[in-house]
Amino acid sequence: MSMDKDIIWLIRGYQRKALFLKLPEKPFLSNKLRKELNEKSDMNLSLREVSRHLGNFKRKNLLKCLNSADPYNKVYMLTSKGKKIKEILFKIEI
Repeated sequence: MSMDKDIIWLIRGYQRKALFLKLPEKPFLSNKLRKELNEKSDMNLSLREVSRHLGNFKRKNLLKCLNSADPYNKVYMLTSKGKKIKEILFKIEI
């Protein structure tokens, strides 16, 4: 049931959902992700906004931080729960 709540939470926020759907399957840096998204899409997110969303995804167990002790240049990766939810969102196309 919590997965349903997480999907609804993602769908309710346009920016949150758009960012989540564009997260790569491989480990990534938040700053590099922000730069790529701003160059390749119509999104224009600040690093603060990206970091806030990534922190929320982490709290929901959709992402994990691979180097949480490092204060800068954190490396993130989708969890298995995050991958499943991403697949579901692509299938329902909301």
